[in-house]
Amino acid sequence: MSRHSLALAPEQLTAFDLDAFVNQAAAFNQHHRETCTTPFPKASSRWLSHYPFRPRPLALTTEGNVEGGLSWLVGATIDFSCTRSICAPHYGSRGSHCYDPASLVVLEVVAKVDQYVDYARFCGDRHQPEKGRRYRELAGRHDHVPGEDDLCHVRSRVGAEAIEQTMAAVVALFRSFGLIKGELLSTDGQLEPSFSRYKGCPYACAGCRSFRIAAAGQQELRHQFHRGAKRLQLPCPFPEVVDKVRQATAKKGTPKDPKVSLLAMEEVESPQASVQDRQQVATLLGLPEDEVPALRLQWCHLRQSPQGDLLGCCPKMPSDLEAKVGYHIDTQDPTKTERVFGYMHLKTTDINRELGLELPLGNSTYPANADEGTHFIEHRMTLALPVLPGQVQLGDAGNAVIANYQWLHDRGGGAVFAYNPRNEPLDPESLITRGYDQYGTP
Repeated sequence: MSRHSLALAPEQLTAFDLDAFVNQAAAFNQHHRETCTTPFPKASSRWLSHYPFRPRPLALTTEGNVEGGLSWLVGATIDFSCTRSICAPHYGSRGSHCYDPASLVVLEVVAKVDQYVDYARFCGDRHQPEKGRRYRELAGRHDHVPGEDDLCHVRSRVGAEAIEQTMAAVVALFRSFGLIKGELLSTDGQLEPSFSRYKGCPYACAGCRSFRIAAAGQQELRHQFHRGAKRLQLPCPFPEVVDKVRQATAKKGTPKDPKVSLLAMEEVESPQASVQDRQQVATLLGLPEDEVPALRLQWCHLRQSPQGDLLGCCPKMPSDLEAKVGYHIDTQDPTKTERVFGYMHLKTTDINRELGLELPLGNSTYPANADEGTHFIEHRMTLALPVLPGQVQLGDAGNAVIANYQWLHDRGGGAVFAYNPRNEPLDPESLITRGYDQYGTP
């Protein structure tokens, strides 16, 4: 590999040497070829993609950055073929065609390195002619381009362990070369919306999809129908959901018990009535058909099982049961908060001040309503880089939890978190009594 002479200012000069990095990566690859020897069970002729590792040319821009970004540096120097052995236990020799797991894992890793927070944005860029060309080339050229569902499927199939194990190996290489020093780390939380539409209940569970309505519940629906109600509803059948809703509504005034709306209808003139709707209502409520007037159904969340049981489904249940509702500051109006139905991503980055690099160490995903500070230790323990003596950990006010300070200090690290007043009084007398100001300064 030829060396490049760059016109850089003295303060931009660093000890980074591409040749040395490539040589160290080659030794790293050889080690994994010797240790990861479990054969992948499915024949290569039945792969929808074929990941090919071959050393690729690397060049530096006039600013001293690797041309193509960090993802190209990773993909061009690190052999991900070993991930076939890591994923082998989760596949079988039979079944339909599949993507080469090495192709999917390398896409996962470069997405993390380039700091994508969701599959949709990454897959959108991957289909672009120029920006996506590098991603497609690293993963192996093929006719079938894996999409969001393919990446989600392989993660659910092999679990996060295989991907995190590969990411940890990348971090280990960067750390051994000195790109990652572990002296200054930053952890930040970010809310990202789910691509599932929020339908009203943040406490929905799997049982909301189908729950049995007892005879007493059917009798109550009949009473509502005879009283002329146009919308039939029952109390929520899940005590844990009821308790959460009562606690949430108690903060705003009187606690309320959640209701499940199951059927809505309207009475119409006979020419506009639906015979099928009339028969359906009679069957579901256990009534003679002549007791049901001319009507038309607006919507119905009731059905009968093959055994004749009456089953209900909550219309407020979102299709994504893992996503929850969280709040962050509205980017358009900082004086207001914005509701987000989705997930919270905790991401930790190593900051190399000498080289001016910020390299991701890993990220964890939680429901959007999760308390960022209470998950900090769990997230930090999953990273390949441990807490080192003298290490400085940066974080926003969400991480200002006493347990986080103690955990870091017990391991020799230092916490620099933004001060969270947590509704403490900020008048001058209270600040003097407490011993530090509203910024946490003694």
